[in-house]
Amino acid sequence: MLRTATVIDLGSSSITLLASRKETLGDGVFRWECIKLYIYLSITYASTAYNFDVFSKVCENVRVIDFIIIESTIGISYMCMDSFIKQYTRRFDCIKYMNPLLRGISYGRFLQTSKFVVLHATYLADSLRFLVLSLREVPPWSTCQTDNGTLCIAAKDIMVRCNHNISTKFVETSAYFNYLDSFMSIERSTLTSRFFILGLVWMLVFFFASVTEETIVKIFKLTFMCRAMSTLLTLIFIFISTEDVATEAFSQIVDIAAPSDIMLSVKHVAYAYGIGFLGIYDFGALSTYTMIDTASVIFVAVFTFLSFLRSWIVKILYITMTRCVEIEDQYSTHVLVYAILPLTTEFLYAHKLYVFYFYGDVFLSTLTFMTYLIAILAKFLSYEFSSVKQVYIVGLLCCLGLALSLPLLAIVTSLHRRFTLGIDLVDTYLGGAYVAIVMWLYGLKKFCTDIQFLLGFRPTRFWTISWALLPAALFCCTARSVYNLVQMKASITKYMAIAWGAITFAFVATINIKTMAGFLMRNNLAGMFKSHKYYGPPEIEDRKRRLYYNEFTRQRKCRHNCMVIDEWFKCNHQEYIPESTSSDDVSSASDQSLMNLYDTKPTSRLRSVGTLNPQGPAST
Repeated sequence: MLRTATVIDLGSSSITLLASRKETLGDGVFRWECIKLYIYLSITYASTAYNFDVFSKVCENVRVIDFIIIESTIGISYMCMDSFIKQYTRRFDCIKYMNPLLRGISYGRFLQTSKFVVLHATYLADSLRFLVLSLREVPPWSTCQTDNGTLCIAAKDIMVRCNHNISTKFVETSAYFNYLDSFMSIERSTLTSRFFILGLVWMLVFFFASVTEETIVKIFKLTFMCRAMSTLLTLIFIFISTEDVATEAFSQIVDIAAPSDIMLSVKHVAYAYGIGFLGIYDFGALSTYTMIDTASVIFVAVFTFLSFLRSWIVKILYITMTRCVEIEDQYSTHVLVYAILPLTTEFLYAHKLYVFYFYGDVFLSTLTFMTYLIAILAKFLSYEFSSVKQVYIVGLLCCLGLALSLPLLAIVTSLHRRFTLGIDLVDTYLGGAYVAIVMWLYGLKKFCTDIQFLLGFRPTRFWTISWALLPAALFCCTARSVYNLVQMKASITKYMAIAWGAITFAFVATINIKTMAGFLMRNNLAGMFKSHKYYGPPEIEDRKRRLYYNEFTRQRKCRHNCMVIDEWFKCNHQEYIPESTSSDDVSSASDQSLMNLYDTKPTSRLRSVGTLNPQGPAST
C-alpha cells in the first residue's frame, strides 16, 4: 500500500511518468521504438548533399577504413555526448546552465548551421531543375547547343567513337558544356529561371518546417524508407547489366592501399555527425530512457552501409563511362552530380531510371535536410526569444535564407562552389571547444554520473577514454586544417575561408567576453567555470535527486537484505513475534513496533519516489 500510494501521489516527476509508461509499454517496445526514431532523425541530419558520394574516389580519396575509424571514435563519441545532454535537460538551448562559456560556442554553432543551410539551398534548386529536365525525351546534357564553333561531342557520338576504339575527353562532351551553360553563365534567362526555382524551394522548406512536429517526423521516416529502397533497387538493376564492372568497382572502393587524406574523412564525419553544428533535435518524441549509445552504434552501421551502396553505384557508372571518356582531373561534388553522373547513365539501358534516381535522391535528401536544419535553428531561437511564436521564427529564417541565397546563386558560378572550406576550418574548432568545456570544465566524472543517474548504467571504458581524448583530437584536426590552409596558394577561396574563420572566432569571443564581464561585475569570476543549479532534468524534484545522488550508496543494503538507494532511507520492518507469546506481550510488542514506525526519521516524499521507482533499463 505504501508503494502504490507514494507513486500515485508524486507522479508529477517527468522521470516517474516515463518509468510508469515504460512499464505499461514493455521494455522491448519502449526501447526499440525510440531507437528507430533516433535513427530516422540521425539519417536525415546526415543527409547533406556533400555526403552523397563518400567512398567512390571519383571526387575525393576517402578510404573506407579511415572513415570507419574516424566515425567510430570521434563521430559517435561527439554525437552520443551531444544527444545525451539534450536528453538529460530536455532543452534545446545554448546550454548556458551547464557552463556559461557554452553560450558563445552555441551561437558559433548556430552560425555554422545557418551558413550550411544557405549553401544547400542552391543544391536543392539545381536538383529540382535537373529532375524536371530529365523528364524530357532528349535531356540537354545529351546534345550540343554551342554556336561558337567549339568542339562539342554529343552523347550518341561518344558511343559511336567508343565502338571504333576512339576515346573522348570529358571537357569535349555535351554534358560538360551543358554544365558550363547552366552554372558558369550569367545570361538573364538562365539566372531568372534559377532565381524562380530557388524561391520555390524556399517555399517548400517553409511549408514542411511549419507543419506539426509529428508530421515532420513521419516525413523523415518516409523519406528514409524511399531513399533506402530506391538505392537497393537501383543497385540490383545495375548488377543485372554490369556484373563484371560491379566486382571491379567493389575492389577499388575497399582497396586499403589507395592514397588517402585523413582530413577528408574528418570533413565527411563532421558533416554527418554534426561536429561544430547544432546537433540533433528529437521534437520531444524520444523518451528520456532512450539508450543513446545503442542507437548511435546502430546509426553508424546504417549510415555507413547506405553511403557505401551509393558510392558503389557511382563507381560502377564511372568505370563504365571511363572506357569511352577520359577524365584527367578530380572534380568537385557539384560537377559530379550535375555533369559526370548524367553522362554516365547514357552508357547503360534504362538511363532515365538512373538519372531520376540521382536527382530524386538529391532532391528528397536535401529538402528534408534543410527542413530539419531550419526546424533546429527555429527551436534554438525559440528558447532565446520565448515570446515569439516558432512559426514566425521559421518564416523569418526562410526569408533571410532566400535573401542570402540569391546573391550566392550568382557568385557561386565563378567560385566553383568551394564555400565549404571555411566551414571545414571552423567546425572542428567549435566541436573541440564544446567537448573541452563539457569534459574538462564540467567534468568527465560528473558527466558519467549524470548518465548513471538517468539511465542506470555506468559508461564503459571505451566511452570514458573517447570523451577524455576527444577535445585533443578535434583541436589537432583544427591545427591540421590551419596548416593546409596556410600551404594553399593565394586565391579568393583561401581568403574567404580565413575571413569566415575570423568572423566566427570574433563572434564567439564577443559573446563570451560579454558573459565574462557580467560575472566580473558581480565579483563572481569563479562562476564562469561552474554549472548552474538549474542545470539538469526539467523537474525540480529530479534535480534535487541528482544533487544528493551517490553512485556508491545506491547499492547499500540493510540487514533485511532490502535495497537501499540513498542514505536517507531506512527500512522499517516489524520485529518477528513468536506464536507462543502471551496476548499482553503481543500487544506491547505490536505497540512498540508501531511506535517504531512513527519514531523513525521523517523521509521526504522525493526520497520515497527515488527509492520505489524502478531504475532505467540497463545498457545493451
